[in-house]
Amino acid sequence: MSRTSSLYAEVWRNNQWEPTPTPKWSKGKQIPVCYMRPGTPYELYAALVGYHHRAIYHFAHTEEIVPLSKPRGFPKDMNAVYKEYFEDDGWSSRPNSYLTWFMVQEVIDYDWDRKFPLCTGYVKSQYAYLFCSSASFPDALPDDEPVYFRKKEGDTEVSWVQSYREFVGCVDWFIEELLKLGNPEEVRIIFWLE
Repeated sequence: MSRTSSLYAEVWRNNQWEPTPTPKWSKGKQIPVCYMRPGTPYELYAALVGYHHRAIYHFAHTEEIVPLSKPRGFPKDMNAVYKEYFEDDGWSSRPNSYLTWFMVQEVIDYDWDRKFPLCTGYVKSQYAYLFCSSASFPDALPDDEPVYFRKKEGDTEVSWVQSYREFVGCVDWFIEELLKLGNPEEVRIIFWLE
């Protein structure tokens, strides 16, 4: 089953949280507007809240990504506009929604360069030289050459490392989008999976 996400944003102004952005068509009225729907980047969801989709981990991984945080629910001091809207919509009681919040600065400070334990697999012996146990997966491996989980005749065991940034793939884009909202220490994201 495919899952998408919703990201709503708040900014700290005048000693309180306020919804952001305020769309031009709202004529200055504060209303709940979803800031971003990034689609289905399951690897990003795993990094943010520990969501695990059966297909995201390559067989070579021996552990799951350590998430930014486990789901925290709605922030206790959430702005009144969102509080009324989301509570009326029943989001706080939906199971498996991974409902959480995080500061944009937390996303920036997360250790995206952390490495997974060594990844291993098997390739045709003629391609083994492309791999190095202290380097990332080689771009030079032809796209039509698979990496196998089990050894077959003529295959060689290879290993490589993968950072969280490489695993997720869209981290830099995601952070750039969040920074458009303002000071990362004053912007909070409310996030859930649908």
